[in-house]
Amino acid sequence: MIGPRHRTRVVLLAAACGLAGMLCAAPVSAQLMLPGAAPPSQQGSVQAPSARPKPAEASAAAKLPGEDAVVGKTLFLNGTRGRLVVERRDKTVLTARFIAVGDRISRPAEACGLDLGGGTAIDLKAAGRPDGMIRWQLDFAACPVTMDVLDGAVLVSGVPGACTFVEADCKVDPRGVWGPAPSQLQPLAKVIETDRTKADRSVRGNFKILLKKTSGKQEVKAVASEQAGFTSERETLCRDYASEANFGFCATRYTELRAASLLARLNRLDGKPETALAEAAKPKPKPKPKPKPPEAAGLPGAALPQ
Repeated sequence: MIGPRHRTRVVLLAAACGLAGMLCAAPVSAQLMLPGAAPPSQQGSVQAPSARPKPAEASAAAKLPGEDAVVGKTLFLNGTRGRLVVERRDKTVLTARFIAVGDRISRPAEACGLDLGGGTAIDLKAAGRPDGMIRWQLDFAACPVTMDVLDGAVLVSGVPGACTFVEADCKVDPRGVWGPAPSQLQPLAKVIETDRTKADRSVRGNFKILLKKTSGKQEVKAVASEQAGFTSERETLCRDYASEANFGFCATRYTELRAASLLARLNRLDGKPETALAEAAKPKPKPKPKPKPPEAAGLPGAALPQ
């Protein structure tokens, strides 16, 4: 038997439970909105996050020396053999005095030298920047060569092997890096080391971007194989350069050429004209110094010292 006091408690408890049930069962008609919050989505729907376009990866900068990097300098194959001097005839025409050293045809153990121009300078023909660096062609009938301008050197290529001059009894192979003699490298030791670090970084960065932009299993494999072969090519090309173990001049300049070549390829993939490299190679104008205030310059109207 329930007393009056207990009956009252039971009634109140039932009323409270009924009210709670009504609140729990009732649909939510409003939600708390904070300033700046987005309105709720319909029941059962999910809002997809807004897709943001990925920023385009910027190509790593590469050193792009101009003509003045070699004009007027005396260059030697591997720093010791022959003699190459590029001169400026006028504002538009460049010439080269090119003496190559090789072996006598009749007596291979005996060295011989040959002036490809016969004592006169040979005109150089501009050939654009197909591999990033300025390229020249030396249209010498018996030994046509290509020169890629490096920083203080040129890479001579374009001939499959040695050039034979029967009348002069001489066979020469001009291919390779023509640069300064070892005695000129000592003052540049720290600069060369810094350049090598920057060139290696540029090669790695641009290779990664090129790999991402390459589609197809075979194409990706070809790009990776080319990059792997670059190291062995550099070793083969530079192993005979004088004092290479001490300064690494040849390897540094060839690495810079590789970085420029990758940059040129990326520009072509992005639809940029070859002239974009020439624009990037132009020296940036130095900022004009800010004018000093009258007080600092001692001009009329300056405040007098106290």
